Amino acid sequence: MFQRLCIHVIQRLRPVHAHLYLQPGMEDCSDDMDGPVEDIGSRSCVTRFVKTLLSIMEHGVKPHSKHLTEYFAFLYEFAKMGEEESQFLLSLQAISTMVHFYMGTKGPENPQVEVLSEEEGEEEEEEEDILSLAEEKYRPAALEKMIALIALLVEQSRSERHLTLSQNDMAALTGGKGFPFLFQHIRDGINIRQTCNLIFSLCRYNNRLAEHIVSMLFTSIAKLTPEAANPFFKLLTMLMEFAGGPPGMPPFASYILQRIWEVIEYNPSQCLDWLAVQTPRNKLAHSWVLQNMENWVERFLLAHNYPRVRTSAAYLLVSLIPSNSFRQMFRSTRSLHIPTRDLPLSPDTTVVLHQVYNVLLGLLSRAKLYVDAAVHGTTKLVPYFSFMTYCLISKTEKLMFSTYFMDLWNLFQPKLSEPAIATNHNKQALLSFWYNVCVDCPENVRLIVQNPVVTKNIAFNYILADHDDQDVVLFNRGMLPAYYGILRLCCEQSPAFTRQLASHQNIQWAFKNLTPHASQYPGAVEELFNLMQLFVAQRPDMREEEIEDIKQFKKTTISCYLRCLDGRSCWTTLISAFRILLESDEDRLLVVFNRGLILMTESFNTLHMMYHEATACHVTGDLVELLSIFLSVLKSTRPYLQRKDVKQALIQWQERIEFAHKLLTLLNSYSPPELRNACIDVLKELVLLSPHDFLHTLVPFLQHNHCTYHHSNIPRGKSNIRPPRPELNMCLLPTMVEASKVQWSQGHTGCRHSPSGHSYSERIQSPAHGAYVHVDGNLCGQHISKKHGYCRGKDDVYDRMLLDYFFSYHQFIHLLCRVAINCEKFTETLVKMSVLVAYEGLPLHLALFPKLWTELCQTQSAMSKNCVKLLCEDPVFAEYIKCILMDERTFLNNNIVYTFLTHFLLKVQGQVFSEANCANLINTLITNLINQYQSLESDFSNQRVEISKASSTLNGDLRALALLLSVHTPKQLNSALIPTLQELLNKCRACQQQRNSLQEQEAKERKTKDDEGATPVKRRRVSSDEEHTVDIGDIKAEPREALTPTSTSDNETRDSSIIDPGTEQDPPSPESSSVKEYRMEVPSSFSEDIMLAARSQHTEEQPGNGKFEECKEFKDLQTSKDSMGAEEDSEFPSTSISAVLSDLADLRSCDGQALPSQDPETNLSISCGHSRGLFSHMQQHDILDILCRTIESTIHVVTRISGKGNQAAS
Repeated sequence: MFQRLCIHVIQRLRPVHAHLYLQPGMEDCSDDMDGPVEDIGSRSCVTRFVKTLLSIMEHGVKPHSKHLTEYFAFLYEFAKMGEEESQFLLSLQAISTMVHFYMGTKGPENPQVEVLSEEEGEEEEEEEDILSLAEEKYRPAALEKMIALIALLVEQSRSERHLTLSQNDMAALTGGKGFPFLFQHIRDGINIRQTCNLIFSLCRYNNRLAEHIVSMLFTSIAKLTPEAANPFFKLLTMLMEFAGGPPGMPPFASYILQRIWEVIEYNPSQCLDWLAVQTPRNKLAHSWVLQNMENWVERFLLAHNYPRVRTSAAYLLVSLIPSNSFRQMFRSTRSLHIPTRDLPLSPDTTVVLHQVYNVLLGLLSRAKLYVDAAVHGTTKLVPYFSFMTYCLISKTEKLMFSTYFMDLWNLFQPKLSEPAIATNHNKQALLSFWYNVCVDCPENVRLIVQNPVVTKNIAFNYILADHDDQDVVLFNRGMLPAYYGILRLCCEQSPAFTRQLASHQNIQWAFKNLTPHASQYPGAVEELFNLMQLFVAQRPDMREEEIEDIKQFKKTTISCYLRCLDGRSCWTTLISAFRILLESDEDRLLVVFNRGLILMTESFNTLHMMYHEATACHVTGDLVELLSIFLSVLKSTRPYLQRKDVKQALIQWQERIEFAHKLLTLLNSYSPPELRNACIDVLKELVLLSPHDFLHTLVPFLQHNHCTYHHSNIPRGKSNIRPPRPELNMCLLPTMVEASKVQWSQGHTGCRHSPSGHSYSERIQSPAHGAYVHVDGNLCGQHISKKHGYCRGKDDVYDRMLLDYFFSYHQFIHLLCRVAINCEKFTETLVKMSVLVAYEGLPLHLALFPKLWTELCQTQSAMSKNCVKLLCEDPVFAEYIKCILMDERTFLNNNIVYTFLTHFLLKVQGQVFSEANCANLINTLITNLINQYQSLESDFSNQRVEISKASSTLNGDLRALALLLSVHTPKQLNSALIPTLQELLNKCRACQQQRNSLQEQEAKERKTKDDEGATPVKRRRVSSDEEHTVDIGDIKAEPREALTPTSTSDNETRDSSIIDPGTEQDPPSPESSSVKEYRMEVPSSFSEDIMLAARSQHTEEQPGNGKFEECKEFKDLQTSKDSMGAEEDSEFPSTSISAVLSDLADLRSCDGQALPSQDPETNLSISCGHSRGLFSHMQQHDILDILCRTIESTIHVVTRISGKGNQAAS
């Protein structure tokens, strides 16, 4: 504050006292300006005050002098007031006073002091004598204004081309050896910016002085430590940045660049870093460094012993490229394997890059001088190759390398490849550059494969596989991907090199010692498996000996893996290798013969444990892959089951039963669909390979689980709680049905949910198996679909999810039954399980169970008769039929199901309904039919979207009524039934006519378009509410394969004489009445079904029931009608799933041949059409035809029954 007060007072006095500042003292009363210096300024109080302040410096630093900041700030502000003030200070020789004060002298009589001697030791001694500021913490900040004041006074003393400083002031600033004042305060780092201005002022029009000062700066840099030299480099930067300015300024940039090479030997890292900063900013510096590359690149980038110097040289090379993005990306690059890609450079920048890159390529021949590890270490070439790799921004740079290829090879072989050095980073950097220069450049790869010397020796490369040494692991992780990547590129271009490399011992060593450690060397292992893929690839033009070489390679490698791999820990390697190597049955049998099944089982056990216990391990993909390999290996044994070695190998696989049980524990709601389907596919293969073993063990296990669940009376409401122990949790609980539907209808914004309401991200704590639709613990209770309001067809997406979830499991149970039939092991336990699973899956409307038992019922073998008897005695079967007739009548639209009931309803009618209940149900159906008709819109033909749904419901109810009338004749029928049916028939026929007219109109329109040049397409429109057509052939012939929505397995179509590896004899073959002979034609109308039912009743010879005669009369009345519609109805296709699974009956004839697969999405959509219990509205005309014939038949039957009733009453 006092300083500002003094300045304020002086500013107020200046107008009066300014002219007195330079006048002599008032004592001599004269105006002579030549008086002594001591008298100058004596006439003004201001000047006397300033002189008093200046006198303080003559006595050195005192304790009260610590506030030098305010002191020099006052003098600096005073000098800036005007020319009078600055001239007054110059006349008092204030510059020399301040210099001597700073240098520690007492007066101007000893102005020249040496502070920079030739010897560094002397310099440090005199430095201690010179500096007298006691408190270091006050010196730098306190003297900032002093340097600014000196610079201001020097500039104010200029008169055109000369400085008017006194001799004392000039000597204080520039006198002494080595400019002691400049050296000292630069070293102290005091106000470097003002120091630069001071040098500019001193050296203007004085080039000689400028050269001496620059020389002093570099001499100081050469003798000081890097830390002490930092202020000098900062000053050099400021001098270099000066451009333009007043005339007479010396060329400091030229002086500095000429001297920089002289001191670079003393402080190379700092000099190179300083040049790296200057070259992008200063064109002269850039040109200078670029033109002198031959003088410094090899010396500092390759030959220098200090890594920091080599790194600084690399950064200087980067700074030469005039592109900010190029420089910045290099500084952020941390990996040798990420070269610059797609970096846009201007033409001028590219020219500079190529100039630098060419110089570096030219040094490849000299680089071998620095690879001797004993002399130069193992890292000298890392910055060199790192920068060259970074220069590969396009194919042009890669092609520039081609002429230097042999220099690189001679550098690698033998001096880098052969020495037994664990971590040779020079080799790592070289291989990285070599790999990147070959990527996308077949010309450089060709240089390798066309050179016999290179191809002979490139596979010899010392690699230490010490998996416990972290340094070695990290080194190999960086070096091996580049090395094996080069080999892969060569194999991709040269088949001859591929065959040569495949037989090399080092490749087998790599497969054995590196691929089992995929977690430590992920990049290298990936490249090795890429090589393996190339080794086994076959071309059409291959010679016989080349194919034999491939077979030998696969045999050797498979045997190596089977010997060295630990299945409990190396499942990743096992999966990756077998996925590549197991291409033929011969390869897969080699695995079987060498205990490969045991090895894979160990891997599966580990993954199974991790899947259930280690929640952080994501091994689902590995499990699916492993099971896929399991499936292919097991399938390969099928054609060779008669061979003793195959049978013996399967017998030795003693873990197969435990393996199958663990597969079952993965069939739950916590497993994703791809895992469940993979498990089921393998289970099917196991059952077909060893039917006796697995029928004996799996069937009781499955039956026990299903029964346990149904009788455990699990309380509802807790279905979403994670089970505390292994239990069945794949079942469709009643509470889960609605919960899942709510979750799905709300948009399923979270993770995907299974039909049971569990998200796939949830995990059970222990293995559990469950694959059944839950009905309340009491089997005789109401069915799930009725009791809990679940109705098929209301939500297509949800129906599809349910079908996708359960279909493959029901297929597996169906396969167990088919295999048991062929083996004649259809036990009572399996019969009970079959009907129980069918009962659970009734809401899915699967026709597997009805198809199987319809076919079995039609054969006359003793086994089939016994099985049918066991089935009819099971109370669950009666409940199954009851649920169809009461709750799932739309299921009857499936002809297979309808035919099934015509065979079995008469057999179990007493268990299903009492006389009263049957009569009540018939009356209820009639009432519902009348109500449904009355609820229809008046113009039914225009409700095209609803036609299919309404027709299916009506047709199902009519078929149920027909079935019930076949077993029970009511005393009286509702009188409104026949008129209602007549009116309904008229409406259906009107709808048919309208549909036919629309089709004719569309046909005419298509014909008109065809005549105009459009491409004719043989299609017909089958849906009036959707704007698309369906091929006629697609409707008549549905696909018969696609066993599961996500699998194209043909497991069900097998030879009936399957060898059980657990026994020494073949299973008995079925009788002549094989399963294939069970197949039957589906009846067209319900009257034919009644006829078949009556025939079945007559065959079973169940007297005491007078319904057979009635049914025969129905048949006689309907013969003419049915014969008219039979041909048309024969075109009515069965449901998609029944069509798909009809081939399951051909276990004897198919002989294991796979049927053509179908697209999974197509299969899923077709299956979902069946899941609604009817065909989609695309087949609307077919369901209408069926409905019309069913109504006609019903009218005749009801008329007949009504007539009999009237006769009895009369």
